[in-house]
Amino acid sequence: MAETESNDIEIIEEPRPRRLRFDWLLAVFFRPGRTMQAVSQQEKGVWLAPLLVLSLLALIVSLAGGPARAAAAQPSGELPPDFQYWPPEQQEQYFQSQQNRASPMVIYGLPALGALTGVWIGWFLLGSILHLALTMVGSRGSNTAALNLAAWASMPFALRFIVQAVYMLTTRQVIQAPGLSGFLAADAEGFTAFLRPLLAQVDLYTIWMIILLLVGAAPLTGLGKGKTWLAVILSVALLLCLQALPGYIAGRLSGLNPTRMFF
Repeated sequence: MAETESNDIEIIEEPRPRRLRFDWLLAVFFRPGRTMQAVSQQEKGVWLAPLLVLSLLALIVSLAGGPARAAAAQPSGELPPDFQYWPPEQQEQYFQSQQNRASPMVIYGLPALGALTGVWIGWFLLGSILHLALTMVGSRGSNTAALNLAAWASMPFALRFIVQAVYMLTTRQVIQAPGLSGFLAADAEGFTAFLRPLLAQVDLYTIWMIILLLVGAAPLTGLGKGKTWLAVILSVALLLCLQALPGYIAGRLSGLNPTRMFF
């Protein structure tokens, strides 16, 4: 009786690519070139780890500014002019608005929600605009690759959040003129009023982000430095303009100084 020999075939499966690359969080600061090149080579989304870190730090910043906002929301004791002649309904509405300003939702809830929204929408806009810009200059990289680059290149903002949180916790004051906005008057009008919230987003960490984008986009596109740099700079400039719009509109509608809404 013939024996049938069966040879066991060893099947070696490649490990699935990791999506949560927490090992890159420090590497992006100490080995930025190697890390950003590794990010650009990923075919799957590896953007979750930096966004989780940025979201956590953004929440910490919003909570750190709570005491300062609570102190500013306390009634000054001075009533508006001719308050005694207001109808009782309007007087009641005034007192109710004063109470609402000091509510936990206004002091902590809304700033926290705005901080999280800023992180995620800012990342999505940057990645989408970057993908469109790179495609227009001849790159065939995927949208996922651009979103990966946008997330990891935003890691310098983690240091910005830490600095802001330490400042507000030690001084118990909110940052009035972030970035380069302090070079413009608070009561600016016209186009200068739009420049103020735009410049509020421009600082050392923004320049750091641009450098990381340039480092990561170069191997992704396979194009010359000129086209890659043009696409990256235009993408960041358009993002800053879009992020400045909410602060500018809010400032014009409420009569307050425009403030930064995103990173």
